[in-house]
Amino acid sequence: MDSAFVEMDLIARLFAVPLDVADGPSAARVGALAQLPDPLRLGRRMAALYTCWQHRLPDLGSLAAMLLRRIGMGADDALGRCCLDAARAVDAWGGLPYHSAAHHAEVATNAMVLVELADLLGYPVGQRGAAMLLVAGVAHDLHYTTPNGRPRFTAECASAEALDVIAAQAGCSEADRRSLRALVIATEPGLRLRDGGPLGEPMEPSALALLQTARLDPALPRLAEILSDADLLSSVGLTPRWYRVQQARLEAESGRLQQTEESHRFFSSIVGPDFLSPPGRVFSGNLAAIRAFACGAA
Repeated sequence: MDSAFVEMDLIARLFAVPLDVADGPSAARVGALAQLPDPLRLGRRMAALYTCWQHRLPDLGSLAAMLLRRIGMGADDALGRCCLDAARAVDAWGGLPYHSAAHHAEVATNAMVLVELADLLGYPVGQRGAAMLLVAGVAHDLHYTTPNGRPRFTAECASAEALDVIAAQAGCSEADRRSLRALVIATEPGLRLRDGGPLGEPMEPSALALLQTARLDPALPRLAEILSDADLLSSVGLTPRWYRVQQARLEAESGRLQQTEESHRFFSSIVGPDFLSPPGRVFSGNLAAIRAFACGAA
């Protein structure tokens, strides 16, 4: 990705098409809804951007720098330094056909789209929360390897530990390092479907044991829901055609074709009935259409 392309405000371009509000809601509600993008058009725009990235992988460091500017955080902040260093580490690693540097670029961008939607919906996460989501999105699968029967949390723990080394070198506080570790651990698929969300109470004992602390920031469960949604959004929240692209990448990574029953299992045991966060649920209609496309409308 060249610098001229990076300097374009990608997220603002994604939000260029306003929602067409039907007659019926109150004037106040219409005013609020009119700020939101149409989810079908937004899904197509995001898929088009990510399709470009399949052909020309973005420089993750440049993308991270642009997204940091978007939320108003400079590289002089420890979280900003951590984000840029993590992006360079992911670029150097490269990854697998699906769990790749491109996947990290998508998830980081998804997270920032969801942050903007949260603001529009009246659920702002604030600058620090946005920065946490950006850092975790950039590096949540760093050094990922295929499961092959490994115990739960193996990949998430490896990624959390790799990010923690980067965060310590960047000068992040102990509290921020704990929060980043918790967010990465919370991307484990099974946590998504538990009552209360990935980091809700009561915490699943096996997850709590890995967080290295019983003192979690009260804001983390909401951030964990957004990150979990961001992780899945570019698979199941954009368009059916893009879902097929992502499925092909997963098949290339696993070395086998995904059968129909596996698609059903993916949607039931990993995705769940809907996105978790309020901004994620903006894409609920997209998810329903993709689920019907992948599993059959019945």
